[in-house]
Amino acid sequence: MKDIASLPVEDLLEELSSSSATPGGGSASALCASIAASLTAMVANLTVGRSRFAEVQEEMVQTLERSRALSKEFLDLAMKDCDAFDRFMEALALPRDSEQDRETRKRSMQEALKGSTLVPMRMVELAGELAEYCLAVASRGNPNAITDAGVSALLIGAASRGASMNARINLASIEDGPFVEESLRRLDAALERTGTAVDKVLAEVSTKLPR
Repeated sequence: MKDIASLPVEDLLEELSSSSATPGGGSASALCASIAASLTAMVANLTVGRSRFAEVQEEMVQTLERSRALSKEFLDLAMKDCDAFDRFMEALALPRDSEQDRETRKRSMQEALKGSTLVPMRMVELAGELAEYCLAVASRGNPNAITDAGVSALLIGAASRGASMNARINLASIEDGPFVEESLRRLDAALERTGTAVDKVLAEVSTKLPR
């Protein structure tokens, strides 16, 4: 698997459009979130150091630093999503000749499915955190970049819902009931957190656009 985080944009899009299963929707969700984090960082960067925003300097510096870190983490998750899928495919290809083989294969597939679930779950939870940073820059950051905050919010919403879909499709095949129940609880909580912040950002953007 290529290091998609290091690919030129045209090559990355070519990889996404290929017949290979990876990178796919999970990685695309993570990449969207990475772009969103960078946009949030940009709005913070356009706020830091300007006297008119002196009261929020410390908050914007923290937002800038954390948003940049999140952008890198989402890029890492884009690769981890590919790796998790590859591990599942390896488990799927294990021999099924004997009863022991079949048990080993089933156990390996279940573990791989859990791994494939944990990656998008991490995306969804981090998206909730990012959405709140986005709200901070939309509410208190440089209003000249308000639409950049709005685009970030839209991307965060898309990324979180996309990652959630990937997690849920894996959960449908996992036989560990407590794991599934806890995972669904976490997904619902993270999506609610994200949705609330995204809606507030978009409302903030709406108040600053001509009608």
